[in-house]
Amino acid sequence: MSMKKTSLRNRLIRVFILTSMLPIVILGVFSYMSMSATLSRNTEMMSKSSLKQLDNNLNISLDAYEDVLYQLYTDDNMVKWVFEIDEGTNEAVAVNQMRRFMSSLLYTKDYIRAVSVITPGGELVTYEQMTPATYKSSWMDNFSKTEDELYMDISRDNGVHVYPTEFGTNFAKKDYYLFHIAHRIIDYKSLTKDCGVVIISVDEDFLKDICLSSSDDTGIFNFLVDDKGQIVTFGDESEVIGTPVTDASGSDEKRLSDYELFLHKNYPQLAKEAAVFLMHDDELSWDVVNVTSLSELTRLQRRQLFLIAVVGVLVMVVVVLMSTGLSANLVKSVNYVTGRMKQARNGDLSVRAEKDKAMPAEIETIADAFNDMMKKLNVALTNQQEAQIAALEAQINPHFLYNTLDTINWMAIDKDEYDISNAISALANILRYAIVNSNGEVTIRDEMEWLRKYIYLQQYRVKNSFSYNAFVEPDAQNAIVHKLLLQPFVENAIKHGFTPEQEDAELKVYVSCNDRSLEIVIEDNGKGMDPEVIEKINRRDFETLKGNTNIGISNVVTRLEMYYGKDGKMRAVPDMDKGSRIVIDIPLKKKTD
Repeated sequence: MSMKKTSLRNRLIRVFILTSMLPIVILGVFSYMSMSATLSRNTEMMSKSSLKQLDNNLNISLDAYEDVLYQLYTDDNMVKWVFEIDEGTNEAVAVNQMRRFMSSLLYTKDYIRAVSVITPGGELVTYEQMTPATYKSSWMDNFSKTEDELYMDISRDNGVHVYPTEFGTNFAKKDYYLFHIAHRIIDYKSLTKDCGVVIISVDEDFLKDICLSSSDDTGIFNFLVDDKGQIVTFGDESEVIGTPVTDASGSDEKRLSDYELFLHKNYPQLAKEAAVFLMHDDELSWDVVNVTSLSELTRLQRRQLFLIAVVGVLVMVVVVLMSTGLSANLVKSVNYVTGRMKQARNGDLSVRAEKDKAMPAEIETIADAFNDMMKKLNVALTNQQEAQIAALEAQINPHFLYNTLDTINWMAIDKDEYDISNAISALANILRYAIVNSNGEVTIRDEMEWLRKYIYLQQYRVKNSFSYNAFVEPDAQNAIVHKLLLQPFVENAIKHGFTPEQEDAELKVYVSCNDRSLEIVIEDNGKGMDPEVIEKINRRDFETLKGNTNIGISNVVTRLEMYYGKDGKMRAVPDMDKGSRIVIDIPLKKKTD
């Protein structure tokens, strides 16, 4: 039981719908991807801008604390007090005066928790908020460096030293995490003199507040990593301070990957639907890391996708209504053209499709194509018939031809007609070379050997009325060309170039090559070519040469274009004193063993 076929009208409606869906889907996908890319770029730009702002705030704020440090390590009284303490002269007074000076500066900044001085003699004087003791540092025992190591590190140069956050002490049931900035005390009367070091201990809340104040969006989180790859501050999560998360000597991409891995492993909610960005502070050698939530970006993308779907449905409705109205004339026109096609299928090759005003432009194009096809079909059938007749006329068995020539050759040998034998043998070789794989490729060496035999027969035919010279560069011997490429040019030179009375007629063939191309020159010293013919050859106006009996090169030009395209070039050299010269350039291709 056969299935009922769908009407053309319904099929056209379905085709309209399907074809309209494709651009809608493509446009929707492109629009969605474009918007997603734009939002991603904007998010990245905002995050990097936030990182830059955070880094600037950090450095500006640290500069303010370094100003306090500067007042300490450049004060002349500090130098005097340090030496009084080490020498034991007025030690108690010096300590008291130094601590009073420290206290006056400690309260100038909110986050300074301690100011400490280590004298060259190893005495420690400190003033801090985290312990009731007035003589002992609360954080020094918990620091990663000993007092001597810290002194040696700070006093080795005149630079500001920043030490990343570490656990300092516990006071009043509160853990204090501190980072420290330090400098050697300078006596401007003797700059190289060892006058001790001063250290300002700053609460980690300072770094945390900078990270928070640089973001006015709850979807953005910032943290800092020091030059050892350890966390300096991480919001309210003080317990992760000092945790190694990356190799600080690695590339930016490697460190960024390590930060993402750390977040996904330890803080999956923070890392969920978030992008991580990185900026390296060269002055501090710290990494400033930004974590930006992409939840808002995802919401905008979903909204965009919903709008695309709504627009797509509306467009589909419009397409259905339009396709229904257009299909009437379209079906009528299609039926008319298909009717003409059926007539052609039944053998009426004279049928044509007439156009009218109601016919859609697309169907008019089909009608024009049909009419053009019918014209070409008539021409093709005529050419096919002529080709079939020519093929029947030329249908001679090559083996029969070779065997017959071989028999004639032996007959000539039996009669001691060796010149005739040589001519027949050369003819047999020429025919075998030409017939077997006539469109194949051979080396220049083989082509020139065949050409020598062909010219031998031509010389034999015209009683040696011309001489032949050939030269092939050694590098060109293995170059590949198509068979019988040179024969039409050589035949043209012999047939039309020389005059019967010419006694010094000479034909020359030169073959040379460079890295990219093979050049073949066919030259004769005959009567030459008309300037008009040379001009037509050089501007590739070969159509007008087809009827010219002096030049039979239209077929070989066609072969050049078919084999080598635009890379196959032929030109006639103008202004020759005598004779003619044809130059052929083709791409160099060599035979490989």
